[in-house]
Amino acid sequence: MNKKEIIIIIILFIIAVVRFLFFTPNIPLYNNAIGKIVDIEGIVNDDPDIRLKNKHLNIKILDKDINILVIVGRDTEVSYGDIVVARGVLVEPDNFITSSGKEFNYKRYLANQDIYFIIKNADIKIISHDNGSKIKSLLYKLRNSFMENINQVISIPESDLANGLILGEKGGFDEEMRDEFIETGTIHIVALSGYNVSIVAEGVMKTFSMVLSQTLSIICGIFIILLFILMTGASATAIRAGIMVTIMLVGRMTGRSYMAGRALVIAGLLMFAYDPRVLADMSFQLSFVATGGVLYLTPKILNWFKFLPMRFGIREMFSSTVAATIAVLPLLLYLTGIFSFVSLPANILILLFIPIAMLFVFITGIFGFIFTPLSVIFGYLSYLILLYILSVIHFFGTLSFASVTIQTFPLFLTVIIYIFLFWWIFGKKLGIRN
Repeated sequence: MNKKEIIIIIILFIIAVVRFLFFTPNIPLYNNAIGKIVDIEGIVNDDPDIRLKNKHLNIKILDKDINILVIVGRDTEVSYGDIVVARGVLVEPDNFITSSGKEFNYKRYLANQDIYFIIKNADIKIISHDNGSKIKSLLYKLRNSFMENINQVISIPESDLANGLILGEKGGFDEEMRDEFIETGTIHIVALSGYNVSIVAEGVMKTFSMVLSQTLSIICGIFIILLFILMTGASATAIRAGIMVTIMLVGRMTGRSYMAGRALVIAGLLMFAYDPRVLADMSFQLSFVATGGVLYLTPKILNWFKFLPMRFGIREMFSSTVAATIAVLPLLLYLTGIFSFVSLPANILILLFIPIAMLFVFITGIFGFIFTPLSVIFGYLSYLILLYILSVIHFFGTLSFASVTIQTFPLFLTVIIYIFLFWWIFGKKLGIRN
């Protein structure tokens, strides 16, 4: 690491700490209206989040930097950029107990999105359309049309998995299926993680490199990845992956070697400096730790699996899966209390098929715009792979011993485990005996 890189990391770290110490979110005071029927006029600030039974709308009050979560019926016709009047009872979000028996801090989860109040079962009156960003509006329309192309040729629940793999959509899963994903440790495949974004990035780069020079293909690749992240809702995990991919592509363009570990640190510090609340985002925590595990633990454990073949990347895939599992386990136990006995075999049996499924699903969606018969053919191929993935998850998820719940996993033990992992990985480099 050269002096410039060290200086950049130190500056980002100082900015992040200062932001953390002095960052105070502007929490609106609506105490007098809590529990009362209110009429809220605002703009739908994001693409509606379609759930199994309803839609969640992030509505920004006009002329104020205040967001309110408005829940309406699933069949309610409303789009990003609509100015609406929402009528209903204003309430504060409540934390709730998950199926594993742990309390989920829903209040903090919404606060990280600047949402402090909810209107449930709201009545909506649309005042006008197309008042949002033209770029976001176009991206959301493209996204919804792409999903519609997939839904027309792939049946439920395979279509839900298809949309989850490509676009991070998981609102269509019922509670039973969601629990199976969690109990098998495979929920990450529909969380638009760095793995998914990296597959998209490689696909984009290979496509552009066929017709453009390396420099132009990299510039176009960065632009497409940024648009893709915006289109999928710009979650913390997608942003983190996008920053790392951008650093990688800039490195290729400038002829510099790409150090993924440094890119991970820089991405984390950039996001922390911009908004310190990202540290409380569970998806960011798990994504960051899992990526770190893949980067730093995989080389340590690769020799454990010499008996596995190198062909098709089987040994590396097995090693990286184990590395990611080891890295996130302490944090998962602390956050959710769920210990999955089947996570490793379930992930190994499906991860090799994820890039293939994503490729066929993407082709299915694209041909839905161009030539429907080909969309049907690739849709059927996609369906078979998606059916296999869901069958594996269902098989392991329904085993009586699939997982156990640990009600209390202390923070101090979590910290001690990560200190040990840090010592194991970096001990020799730092001159510490291990």
